Amino acid sequence: MDTEMTEASVEPTVATPDQNALSPTLYIRNLNESIKLEVLKKSLRTIFGQYGEILDIVAHKNIRMRGQAFVAFDSTDTATKAMNEVQSFPLYGKPMTIQYAKNKSDIHAKRDGEFEEHKAKRLVRKEQFAKDFKPRKKTSRQKQAALEQQQQQQQQQGMAYPGMAPYPGAMGMPGYGMPPAPGVPGGALPPVGITAPAASAGPAAVPMIPDEFLPRNNILFVQNLPDDVVESQLVELFSRYPGFKEVRMVPGKKGIAFVEYDNEYVSETAKNALADYSISEDNKMKVTFARK
Repeated sequence: MDTEMTEASVEPTVATPDQNALSPTLYIRNLNESIKLEVLKKSLRTIFGQYGEILDIVAHKNIRMRGQAFVAFDSTDTATKAMNEVQSFPLYGKPMTIQYAKNKSDIHAKRDGEFEEHKAKRLVRKEQFAKDFKPRKKTSRQKQAALEQQQQQQQQQGMAYPGMAPYPGAMGMPGYGMPPAPGVPGGALPPVGITAPAASAGPAAVPMIPDEFLPRNNILFVQNLPDDVVESQLVELFSRYPGFKEVRMVPGKKGIAFVEYDNEYVSETAKNALADYSISEDNKMKVTFARK
């Protein structure tokens, strides 16, 4: 099976409402651009592979294809079922937008014996896109140049002229809206030759980072579980997401557990999907990255 495709294998366009023909290839956008391409394609294969045979997945990092992917199924029925059930599923923190691809994929054209004709049409579309893109690129450059010139003029107008009083910070005076220096009356400057006393340099307490702002981790910390929850329940729940490895209960500690994934990106998918999940009538799970 040919799994490698060129950038132009499938055009990054989708069917408009009046051309919304069924297709065995799905066009997916709003994907997280910070995820490595290999990890992204593996995750897409894991998610969409549950619905049927996948012939190919196309995704690139160039500007034109960034944040997009194409998944080619063996049949239109399979693609339709996958689109309906996975629509808006949060992958790496962003809900996927899924539509039928407008143009036929290379893999399907080869299967149907139409590859040469398909390739010729694709080259025509590519040439037309290049012609249309050049004027837009020129206009964009002109707008950028005008914006830079405007910013430069604003900076020049905001500069201090000779004879103007220097800004407060240059004289050792707190900036506007800032509290006065310690030992100096509000609004006054320190006497000439005397430096305002510095604040006491005692040991500063290290603030505890709130759970919601912890850095990514391939291990999740799950809280607010029912006291009678068992490992198999959590495995069934968290194994729905790609990259799942294991659930670790904490002996002697009820209501908490740790869930491990292959990497911090796939764990984020599960975290976002299951945050505030009602695992029972009285318990909404709290799912965060584990502290490192």
